[in-house]
Amino acid sequence: MVGVFLPPPIFNIKKPFMAKLKAAGLSHVFSYENEALQENRQFEESQSAQQTAVQNGVTYRVFKLTDTTKKGKYHMEGVDDIWNPNTKRMERIRLLNGFPSLSIDDQKHLDKVYVEKNRRSLIFDARILRIPDWDTSAIEFLEKSNANIDNPHKKGTRKLTFFEWNPRRQAEVERKKRIAKVEAIKFASLASVEEMKKHANYLGINFIDELGFPKSDEALRNDYELYAEAQPNKFMQSAGSKEVEVAFIVKKAILDNKIDLHSKQGSAYWAGDGGFICKIPGTVQAKDYLVEYAMMPNDESQQFLTQLKKLQLS
Repeated sequence: MVGVFLPPPIFNIKKPFMAKLKAAGLSHVFSYENEALQENRQFEESQSAQQTAVQNGVTYRVFKLTDTTKKGKYHMEGVDDIWNPNTKRMERIRLLNGFPSLSIDDQKHLDKVYVEKNRRSLIFDARILRIPDWDTSAIEFLEKSNANIDNPHKKGTRKLTFFEWNPRRQAEVERKKRIAKVEAIKFASLASVEEMKKHANYLGINFIDELGFPKSDEALRNDYELYAEAQPNKFMQSAGSKEVEVAFIVKKAILDNKIDLHSKQGSAYWAGDGGFICKIPGTVQAKDYLVEYAMMPNDESQQFLTQLKKLQLS
């Protein structure tokens, strides 16, 4: 028997990273410990699923619950109301032992006693359900189920959902995660100080340290890179965007008292001459709405943005 080396649990590796996030005031950004535990558990379950995907010459389709905290056994009733893309209507399906069709319409002639004795439920044990490839009715039911997150025709929501375990797809997902993280950290490390500050402001990274002193550019860069590592997709969604630039100059105008948000509640004015800018809905933060307003295509919004840029240069 060949020994298999397994790396130490992921949650033991990543605790120092979570500590760094907390020290930087970024613990709200991402719960890395929870993700680490989840990844570790998914790895262990994937190993188990892989080992049992083929037994005694029989190939199994493996399905897994998406809820990584679920323990023990979960019984899923073999009944569902699904959308039929061919008939363009909702139809009920039911899984029965010894009857090939799932359609309730095809089961109408069956004796009620037979139906009650042969109704099937599918059991996920430790989040995993294995179905032999010859059990085509169960596989069809799972593929059509609204609880299957990969079903393109699913309707409604389910308390518990599942997916079919696919090692190739899982590898692709993990690779995409790694690439996203590398790209985000690279952007964070190469961004100019000015770009970094504007983006950090947009992301809500604190410019003040725990003792109340302004962070140095180096300290801010550390926190900026930590954010990129913790939330690469969210980081890259706004990196280099026009909204980041607009958010920065709006916030600067407010901090420099160039925009008056206090003279009249629910309205924004230019300070000094009191020129009206726009009304602020009570349901949103003034800064956030002004950013949204500055990016609208109408003439008033474009004039507001032009004036903001002039103030930035003055």
